[in-house]
Amino acid sequence: MINRKFVMFAACAAIVLVFSGLKAQAQQLYDPNEPGSVLVFPKIVRGTTSTPAGGIVPATEIEITAHCPLDQQPCSSGTSVNMVGHWVCPGDSSYICHENNFTFKTTDDGTVNFSTEGSPVGTLFTTVKVPAPPCPEGFLVVWAINTKSQPIAFNGLVGDAVIRWNGHAAGSYNAIAIQSVGLPSGSLITGTTNHLPFDGLTGHYASLAGTAMATIKYDEPTPTPVTDAPSQTSLVLLTLDVLSNRPNDDVFADMDFFDANENVLSEFTDFTCWEEVPLESIDGSLIRDFMTRKGFFYTLDANKVAEYGITDPAGPVTLLCLIDTVECQGIGSACTTTVPVVAGNNAAIMNHYMYKDDDDSIPVATTYVGP
Repeated sequence: MINRKFVMFAACAAIVLVFSGLKAQAQQLYDPNEPGSVLVFPKIVRGTTSTPAGGIVPATEIEITAHCPLDQQPCSSGTSVNMVGHWVCPGDSSYICHENNFTFKTTDDGTVNFSTEGSPVGTLFTTVKVPAPPCPEGFLVVWAINTKSQPIAFNGLVGDAVIRWNGHAAGSYNAIAIQSVGLPSGSLITGTTNHLPFDGLTGHYASLAGTAMATIKYDEPTPTPVTDAPSQTSLVLLTLDVLSNRPNDDVFADMDFFDANENVLSEFTDFTCWEEVPLESIDGSLIRDFMTRKGFFYTLDANKVAEYGITDPAGPVTLLCLIDTVECQGIGSACTTTVPVVAGNNAAIMNHYMYKDDDDSIPVATTYVGP
């Protein structure tokens, strides 16, 4: 009887250990402070504007460096690193998230730069040939590939984006880097060529969270007697749970906004693949006079809801967020950003700053599906 109990106990313990091991493996999250095999640029804007000296520059400039991964150091000088990029659009009236893609390469510790406008703006801003995105705004996903265009592990990619509104106001942010898990550099990511699994399992990419949280500046629609300028804050939201060039269901995210004294206003937003939404469009009370000058927001778990009878899996999805604030001269309505950017149409914007959110570190498995 004792032996039988011991055998049963051992079997149960083994099952617990197996499931604990799977859980621990699935918990591997991306590290925002490390280079990755995938880069996400949460916001890109089409257009061009002028410099103070009268030159023409692109509204969005992308810079990517392929640093030699730790497991390959020291790298041989001139070793090629191949990548593919996907410009991804918000959903249209048919809920299709259009995209187009391109391939390019650099070398270990080499840097490439390109813009949303390509070579017509000038070779100074384009070291590789890329097409223009098929929409005025959206996001960019880049990942390392081999010579057969298959996704590979290469935890050495870093990047940043510069967004310009006019000749005197620009902002920048670092790309979100997502690492491959448990693979030496150059190894194939498990899955098909354009299916990117973000679940934290060995052979795949690290997982991300389904929440967002950050401090924010609430809108100031009119000038004040103090030195604070009129401003507008927007939330740039996206999910990597995307069926590109296919219909997608909406992502819903409940939100709590807090003022400086911990009073809360609850709201929600919904979007298809990507959105940039001003705080006042979420709720007209999200302004300084009601919420205090600065506060905090967080979202509950983002979910896709089956609405349109399409073959898009419903349930929890990843959520990435960029907080975007512009400060202006004159009345607050001048803070509204106009896209595509055309020289002179956003002249009232004086300052522009962007920063990434934080999250609850609870992983959500998801898959980006290319065309």
